[in-house]
Amino acid sequence: MRIDLTELLQKVGNETDIEQSEKVSFPEDGLTLTKPVIVNAHLANIGPSVLLLGRAETEAELECSRCLKKFKYPIAIELEEEFSKEPLIPKKSKEIELRNEDFVLPIEEDNTIDLTELIRQDLSLEQPIKTLCSPDCKGIKGDK
Repeated sequence: MRIDLTELLQKVGNETDIEQSEKVSFPEDGLTLTKPVIVNAHLANIGPSVLLLGRAETEAELECSRCLKKFKYPIAIELEEEFSKEPLIPKKSKEIELRNEDFVLPIEEDNTIDLTELIRQDLSLEQPIKTLCSPDCKGIKGDK
């Protein structure tokens, strides 16, 4: 999911709201999405970087840990990321301790950002550890 920042980068203080939808899926991570990912976000040019605040929503197909039936599970994640054209971590040969402000994602040469990997990681973390089709699922033997 690529977003063009060309207009936003023209002047510090520029802001814009986006709503973008894209059908993606990450079956290699056990994350099969049944609906497109819908991103609603606010972008602001804050000088050395661009701040993105927003939300992404979709639906995944999961397998119940008890009865092994497939079921649909809505997933929503909050997005709060910073992007920059310039790397903010100085290139040094010695070890440095990273701080929160050192985790800035790159703006590509064509003034775009790609949210796909960020969304994949956040959606993977948002999946429940134990997936249940319903809280009172009796499991495979409970079907009899």
